[in-house]
Amino acid sequence: MIRRILTPGLFAALAVATTASGAEPTGFVRPSFLPSDTAILTVLDASPALAEARAGLQGARAQARMFAAGDHEFVGSLTSDRRHVRGEGDYAEWSAQVSRGWRSQGKRALDLNVGAAGERAASDLIEDARHQASLQFASLWVGWLEAEALAEIDRRELDTYERDLIALTRRVELKDAAPLERDQALAATARAKSAATMSWGAAQAIRSELDTIYPQLTPVRAPALPAPSAPLRPFEVWLTVIPQRSHEITIARALADREVALSRRAKLDQRPDPTIGLRTFNERGGAETGLGIVLSIPLGGTLRSAAAERQAAAASAAEARYSRVVRAVDLSAKRDVIEARSSLLAWDDAEGAVRAASLAASRIQRAYELGERDLTDLLVAKRQGFEAQRLEMRARSAAHAALLRLALDAHELWLSELGEAH
Repeated sequence: MIRRILTPGLFAALAVATTASGAEPTGFVRPSFLPSDTAILTVLDASPALAEARAGLQGARAQARMFAAGDHEFVGSLTSDRRHVRGEGDYAEWSAQVSRGWRSQGKRALDLNVGAAGERAASDLIEDARHQASLQFASLWVGWLEAEALAEIDRRELDTYERDLIALTRRVELKDAAPLERDQALAATARAKSAATMSWGAAQAIRSELDTIYPQLTPVRAPALPAPSAPLRPFEVWLTVIPQRSHEITIARALADREVALSRRAKLDQRPDPTIGLRTFNERGGAETGLGIVLSIPLGGTLRSAAAERQAAAASAAEARYSRVVRAVDLSAKRDVIEARSSLLAWDDAEGAVRAASLAASRIQRAYELGERDLTDLLVAKRQGFEAQRLEMRARSAAHAALLRLALDAHELWLSELGEAH
């Protein structure tokens, strides 16, 4: 029974064993029905979403270098002209100037902060992209195994009715059964055949999707879904583990830090940077030469103050988004825990329903053979038995899907730790 799977004593023993082995304690036992971690990481890392996120990191690194360099560059200018002086003649003249804006140390420090925050966000976006791809893969994989298992149940039901139909047909020929019973068996067989065909098609559709998105990963035969078991870590602990490891939160924090730094930078930019240059000239054919320093300062006005106000508003919005993401992740963690816990209890009840339906079908089978029940009762009992099996398989699949989602949201599978090792 699922309610007795993980007692406090068993949890403590597992925790001690994990610590003694020297491995980092985890709260999740990796299911046997999954492909190898190496194979999963290979297809996840090859996905377009990961390629896009990696390109975004390259762009963020380049932008960080841009912020470190600043907006100012050396500007060179050269003029050449010819002057005519009445009574003296013509003179060749020229002047040259090199200038560059001067960024204060305070502005440079903020620019470095902006670039570093953007790079942090882009780096975490890679892990978040892998997280989303992992959730998609886990959902598809468990969905495929469920569809294959349901198709197998439907095939067994069809085989059962086909055997009954053959036996009843022979009994009708021997005048040992009424034609009505054969017609009832024929109707049950036709219904089961239709259901088996539909479930086979559903399984093939999900497999086709898996083969398209994750090529060369699905085996020839789908592995069986084992009975689910409770996680090693108490459910209440997951409520803190998931937010602590959430990349969504760290991304939102980095983006908020970036906007705050940009806001401070825009406020400082209301005091414009001066431009300093060196100028040399040659006039009257070389009779007059000179060397001087050029200083220019923009006169800030409404444009700069409005830009500072706009960036301050953007920073406030980013802080609000961060708070919203924190709440959303907390809510997601609570939802994960509730779904994992309730799905395990639901599977436990469904497993009990299978046992009860199997016992009832056996008793009605015996009563039918003794002539105490008619075929209608037997067909209903068999159908209820197969429906109980389908209900149990759906509950089993839902429990595995919820447990995988719980583990993935806590970053216990296929993320940065395994990715770096891979």
